[in-house]
Amino acid sequence: MKYDIVVIGSGLSGLQCAYILSREGYNVCVLEKQKIIGGCLQTFSRCGSTFDTGMHYIGGLDEGQVLHSFFNYFDLNRRLKLKRLDEDGYDIIRYGGKEYKFAMGFERFADTMHSHFPFEDTAIDKYITKLKEIKKSVDIYNMRDFSGPNSDYFNYYGIGLNQFLNSITSNSTFKNVFVGLSPLYAGVADRSPLYVHMMIHSSYIEGAYRFVDGGSQLCRFLEESILAAGGTILRNSEVTRLNTVNSHIQNIVVNDDECFEAEYYISSIHPKTLLRMVDEDALRPAYRKRIYSTEETYGMFSLYLVMKDKSFRYINHNYYNYHTSDIWNAYHYTDDSWPEGYMIHFSPVSDNEEYTNAIIINAMMKWEEVKRWENTKVENRGDEYREFKQSKAEKLFELLEKDFPGIKQGIKFWYTSTPLTYRDYTGTWEGSVYGLMKDYNNPMKTLLLPRTHISNLLLTGQNISIHGVVGVTIGAFLTCAELLGHQYLIEKVRNAG
Repeated sequence: MKYDIVVIGSGLSGLQCAYILSREGYNVCVLEKQKIIGGCLQTFSRCGSTFDTGMHYIGGLDEGQVLHSFFNYFDLNRRLKLKRLDEDGYDIIRYGGKEYKFAMGFERFADTMHSHFPFEDTAIDKYITKLKEIKKSVDIYNMRDFSGPNSDYFNYYGIGLNQFLNSITSNSTFKNVFVGLSPLYAGVADRSPLYVHMMIHSSYIEGAYRFVDGGSQLCRFLEESILAAGGTILRNSEVTRLNTVNSHIQNIVVNDDECFEAEYYISSIHPKTLLRMVDEDALRPAYRKRIYSTEETYGMFSLYLVMKDKSFRYINHNYYNYHTSDIWNAYHYTDDSWPEGYMIHFSPVSDNEEYTNAIIINAMMKWEEVKRWENTKVENRGDEYREFKQSKAEKLFELLEKDFPGIKQGIKFWYTSTPLTYRDYTGTWEGSVYGLMKDYNNPMKTLLLPRTHISNLLLTGQNISIHGVVGVTIGAFLTCAELLGHQYLIEKVRNAG
């Protein structure tokens, strides 16, 4: 089989690259090893309730903002079913027995923070100033003309969030509240760059939304558009080898027996998984070592609740509940202290705006806890694994009932997943929720670019730039710009819709 472009993996970035390039007249083929496309956008249903696998809410979607502009280009704004979260508190951090609201809009956010911390005016102003400064540093985020490489944003990769917070205040409660969003990027005190935190936070402040009936609608609409433009999407098609000569891919092997040829190949899968398929001499040893030695972000233990009919009213914001005095230290949990915190998401459904039938609870979990079962498969991991999940669920239920009294009596069924589940369904290495960990101590090591030393191989996905819908979308744009030109694509997005 011959194509102009072959995209390996059908996560959001892979589908977006296929959309962009098929729309530009390329003959594009997307290869997905699973029977379901979408990666972290996959949803699943239990007893009539729909659950998101990864994408629980998105930001930057109000008119004139970055994701709104891109979604215009992808013809998504008019098609997606979305629910705008509460403006006065789209996220609520529960810490130290109090609630701290994160409001939408920079002015409203500032006012709310001043009401929470009346003696921290200087720290709040410095935080918001830096938030806007970092957001402004990224050309593509602001749809500015591309006159040449701009690395201003890179300066913020070498600064730690913890460093920055310590520089603006000594108030431990203030710092813990702002670190309360760390599950959005799997934050670690001595690793997490200021840039990642600020870019993610700013997008939600600008406009936060949930998917109504699940995020898989996003990949479904992209698939329809790719096929309409003449593209191809093949499921159950696992790329098993990349055959290279002189650092150039001649062809790739699918399912160990079928060859595909293309002018260019775009990989949206985890870089470590990709390296296993490539000849040793095709990439420099230093490049391989850099990727393999980069740590993964932590995974999640997830509890999925199917609620009885009209038993739990829909809540239009997220809660980050903490039962620890040091949120950063939650990463270093013990068996006795877990879970020190969790995020709870209430799914909106189209046929009942007053009640929800699906609730998702996520608590961090390190790979080491499930590593002993790494060679097992879904639904076939044994009694010990089931007992492990049962004990974790019981601990979460104990906290849930304290934080939301009476929630257990409204539950019809419940299900769990671990980093193993996430690995098997989304292909992330070690079930890491956001792929490779970014590290401000060594930003060059943990920042991957779309270009590789293989002349016709490009990278995309959450390991390039940053994760999340906004980060992955910008990453897909940057990957395709290597073929089409940055300014050309900026103009396309600007003039869309």
